[in-house]
Amino acid sequence: MEAVGYLLCRIWLLFLLFWLGQGRQMAPPGFVESSCRSRIFWMKLNNLLLQGKFFQLEINDPYAGPVLLDEKLASRCGYVLSEDVWGNPVFRASVLGCHVANEADELFSLTVNIKISSFSSMRAAVTYTYPMYCSYSSWASREIVCEENYMEVSVKTDVPAVSNDYTVAWMSALPETQNVAYQLWQLMFVSPSGRKRIMVSDAAKLGYSFNNTLSRVYLRAPYHSNESHVSVVSGVNMNMVTSTSMYRQRWLLLLIDTTVSCPVDGISFTDTTLTWTVPSVIPTLVVQESTFLSKNILMGVDDQVIVHPEEKNYLLEHNETHIRITIPIGAEGGKLKSSISGGVYGVIYSIDLFLEHTWTDADWQTTKYTVIKSITTPFMPQIPTVINNTLPEERLFNVAFGHFLSDVSLVAIAIGNVPFTLREAQHQGFKIYETPFSNRTKGFILEVSFDDSYVLKEYVNRNETKYTLLVNYTMSVGPEMTLYYHSAEVECVIADIELPEAVGYCDEENLYLAIPTFGLHQYWNLYLHNKLLNRHVALTNGYLAVTNSTHLILQIPLFAVGVIYEVHELYSNAFFKAPREKIQFLMSFPYAQFEGDHIIYENEISYEKETLPGQSIPTITRDPDYRLTVLCYYRAKETLVLGAFASDPSTSPPFGSGTMVPRSNIADESFTEFYEPNMAILKRPVEPVFLEVELKDESPSTELYLENCWVTRSLDFNSTPRWNITVDGQVVIE
Repeated sequence: MEAVGYLLCRIWLLFLLFWLGQGRQMAPPGFVESSCRSRIFWMKLNNLLLQGKFFQLEINDPYAGPVLLDEKLASRCGYVLSEDVWGNPVFRASVLGCHVANEADELFSLTVNIKISSFSSMRAAVTYTYPMYCSYSSWASREIVCEENYMEVSVKTDVPAVSNDYTVAWMSALPETQNVAYQLWQLMFVSPSGRKRIMVSDAAKLGYSFNNTLSRVYLRAPYHSNESHVSVVSGVNMNMVTSTSMYRQRWLLLLIDTTVSCPVDGISFTDTTLTWTVPSVIPTLVVQESTFLSKNILMGVDDQVIVHPEEKNYLLEHNETHIRITIPIGAEGGKLKSSISGGVYGVIYSIDLFLEHTWTDADWQTTKYTVIKSITTPFMPQIPTVINNTLPEERLFNVAFGHFLSDVSLVAIAIGNVPFTLREAQHQGFKIYETPFSNRTKGFILEVSFDDSYVLKEYVNRNETKYTLLVNYTMSVGPEMTLYYHSAEVECVIADIELPEAVGYCDEENLYLAIPTFGLHQYWNLYLHNKLLNRHVALTNGYLAVTNSTHLILQIPLFAVGVIYEVHELYSNAFFKAPREKIQFLMSFPYAQFEGDHIIYENEISYEKETLPGQSIPTITRDPDYRLTVLCYYRAKETLVLGAFASDPSTSPPFGSGTMVPRSNIADESFTEFYEPNMAILKRPVEPVFLEVELKDESPSTELYLENCWVTRSLDFNSTPRWNITVDGQVVIE
């Protein structure tokens, strides 16, 4: 009959679950995962299918219908609703929790309704029904579960029968139990403030949950209730509820120790590891410590037992006082998440662990102690680094910016304080791409040419240029997409300057200055004396600046404002008296050399005696041929030397000649310029006028007479007034 009843019970349960599922949708594939581990229902929802949605969970009671899951219900009924380290919603429930269908303390089922809506009010929600099943028969005499929001202890109620002969003695031995209500469970709490005995119905109002099954009784308590207290065990703070569950029948008084104790801290961190410490022996749970014997210790991540922790670089160690789990930050099974705190980038590492410790002692035979712990490190600043991989030989900035986790993306960039979207930056010619690093992080590479207009350039030494790249990064960080800003400055100095060597030359009408347009040309400004040669000055004075593929050429008219003229009298008259003749000499100096800041002109004067042709008789004389070396020293000038000549147009054409002495003082260049007869030369009043007259006719009978020179305001030679410069060959100063 018992077997038939059991079968009928299962058929009824399946029918009920089927009936509850009518009119509801089944969850789509891949949306829900579930398991049963250490008498805990585990259910995980895929957050990818919840993007932009709101959801709620309902617990389907097999008799009362759906019950909305909220925080108050969760801690009292043995439920946990949280997120795993990947952001997936996680639901856990004790098999002894509320609304769980229990078959003989071996088969358990729980049906959850998942309601999803696009509105926070859950209007027009879609409901998915998801049943979960758990088989668990290997109950220990006492089992304790330390969850995130509740503590639970369950104890076997198998007790030997007590004879009526001992009832009076038993009751008299326990005076405090005299007042236990008949056939009603009551709870006795013991705390530093004293003892409190309450009915089970009143305990539920305080957040406790007490009940019994066919073979077990259990108590579920919230952390930090009024009846709890904290004590330190082996350096770890433990939250404890010391209680006794009492039940009285006609001939039986049942007293069950339902004390529970769970760790509330024991977490420590270094820069590279996190450590979770739990006491090996908890005195309130092991009365006779001398009989304590640890049987098995397991650790797990999420709902999976880690059989060989060392393979994942986990460290599980224990001794007589402690059980310790050490996890490297960033280890497999946990997750690093990017975060921003106070404008600083950093990371947070999270991992969901559980510890299962089984021991025996003389009082309880076997105790299974399970602790589930979600651990998150404090914010760890990770200041990003800028790695300068610039290639000077390619004139290319190559800047790596990292290290970032995969949940960080580059959304914008500014070069030289000019903002660009990534699309605009690519269009501008900047190259931006991601690069992986060896420690499972990534960086962003930026390439910018030295010659880009947004790169700052500064002439720093004789032949070096400093190129400066100013970058401002805008990052989107974490699932919250928080914006993070970081600026960087990268410099590179290279010897890429070829100093320009200006070349000066002239023609019949203009002076020219040619400057190479490579290298340093962009940093040069032309000045006339101390005045910047800008467009206005050039146009006003008739200058012309043109650029070809290789040079900047400045053209200046010979007689434009700003041109300085000097006459160097490069000749000397010498008179030598000799018997029977008088000879005038004109010395010119076609060759010159430089010594320091002086120009040295050198020539030789020679006089050879004449002999009559056809005479074969040698002439014997004591007078040698005459030779004289003439040296003239002049200070080197950085100006144009121009001589202007005029003569009688009827006898010879007028011409002019001059010499330019360049800045380099290593060479000179000559030019000859001819003027038309009777040509007027225009000069401004403040400009100097230089005249030089030279007689080219070598005939001894030819003489040169310079009558007068004058200056007037008109092009007409006969205009008045006029000012004399020379009269009868003499300089007149007026």
